[in-house]
Amino acid sequence: MAKTKSNDKQLSVKKIDNGIVIDHIVTGGAFYVLQALNIDVHFPHSVFIAMNVPSKKLGRKDVLKIRNIGKEDLNLDVLGLLISGSNFICIENYHIVHKEKIQTPEKAYGVIKCPGISCITNLREDVETEFTVIGSNEVGNRENLSLRCVYCDKIFKILENISLIQ
Repeated sequence: MAKTKSNDKQLSVKKIDNGIVIDHIVTGGAFYVLQALNIDVHFPHSVFIAMNVPSKKLGRKDVLKIRNIGKEDLNLDVLGLLISGSNFICIENYHIVHKEKIQTPEKAYGVIKCPGISCITNLREDVETEFTVIGSNEVGNRENLSLRCVYCDKIFKILENISLIQ
C-alpha cells in the first residue's frame, strides 16, 4: 500500500476511493483512535495507519485512512476527547467532500464508562454516563485533559483511564 518514490525518497500512500482520513494526529494518538472505533483484526474494511511520520505542522504525526466508512459511522465527540485539533476528511469517489477540524466537546454523553466504582451509572443500566470536560486538549497538552462525572464527581485523566461503553 505504501511505496517510496525513487527520485525524491518521500513516502507515498495510495488514495482511497471512499472513506475517511484523519490527519495531523499527535504521534501515538492513532492507537487511541483505533480503540475508540473498535478497529481490530476483525474489522471488515481496509485501514492504513501511518505513525510518527514527518510533519511541517507538528514535527511528527500519525495518519489514519479507513475505507468504506463515513462521518455517520463515528462519534466525533469521542475523537475530540482523544485527538482534538486533527483534521477529519470524508472522501467519496477519490474527492474530498467534507473536511473539518476535530474539536474537544464540552460534555461527553454515554460513550465513556465512569471509573467511579459506586457511581450510579455503574449500578443501574438505565442511567447514561455524563461527563464535563476539564482542561485543554490542545496539541502538546492532551495529557492534562480530564473528565468529571456529573453523578459521582469522580475526576480522571482521559488518556489514563479511558474505558468506552461498547
